[in-house]
Amino acid sequence: MSAGPNLWCVKALMEATPQAGQWQVPDGWQQGRGAWGGLVVAAAIRAALEAEGTHRPVRSVSVSILAPVLAGAVSVTSTLLRRGSATSAWQVNFLAEDSGPTGEVLAHAIVILGDDRAHVQSLPDLVQPEALGSWRDVPVVPLGPPAAPPFTQHLEFRLVQGIPYSGVVEDIACWVRAPGEHLDAAALVGLVDAMWPVPILAVSEPRPMATLSFSASVLIDPESLDPSEPLLHVSTLIGSCRGYVTEHRQLWTPDGRLAVDNPQVIVIIR
Repeated sequence: MSAGPNLWCVKALMEATPQAGQWQVPDGWQQGRGAWGGLVVAAAIRAALEAEGTHRPVRSVSVSILAPVLAGAVSVTSTLLRRGSATSAWQVNFLAEDSGPTGEVLAHAIVILGDDRAHVQSLPDLVQPEALGSWRDVPVVPLGPPAAPPFTQHLEFRLVQGIPYSGVVEDIACWVRAPGEHLDAAALVGLVDAMWPVPILAVSEPRPMATLSFSASVLIDPESLDPSEPLLHVSTLIGSCRGYVTEHRQLWTPDGRLAVDNPQVIVIIR
């Protein structure tokens, strides 16, 4: 990765858009058996935008990944739930190929699009943790198979804290970037899923884990971002019960703006 990711694979993240009711899930982006969750989320957002056909900005997305979304052809349905004067709500389902419109649902998403609203009052901004410093002071950590999932080879990571299998449970902090010339809302939301789950810090050897539910709010105009600069990813463990873990993730810009807010439920499979 430090030598530069494969340009086709970077393009896969930026152009993960289903066409004519089908998505060709690219190989090389796996996390476990299925596609990396961030890629699935990006495809769901772009399916909704394609179906909407307008330029309403993405405001939030909720995704449940119910089964691995394997490389190859996947059927996609986009259903309008409601279109109002300022917002639209779309349901996007990813179905096993050839299973029909009522077949096995691999992943399910609700995407909310909304026009800008008038500012009623000024609200205080959250402040990025200053102790984490500048991304320029943190070296790139090359990641990729076999030590890390295949999708990691296409992204840039600058790890601040949160080493897997260390036995030290702490917040994960890492500067992440998808190399390319542009970063839209779909890729931005996908990047909040770039890091490993906090529970991996506590175990002594690899354990299979997967995102069960994913909800994210886009809190910044992606056009305001400099794609040459990474975003600060911070993950915090909220709690756990009988193999199900809730953690809170955020993406921050280098100039201290909160870009994406993301709660996740993660299942420890065994």
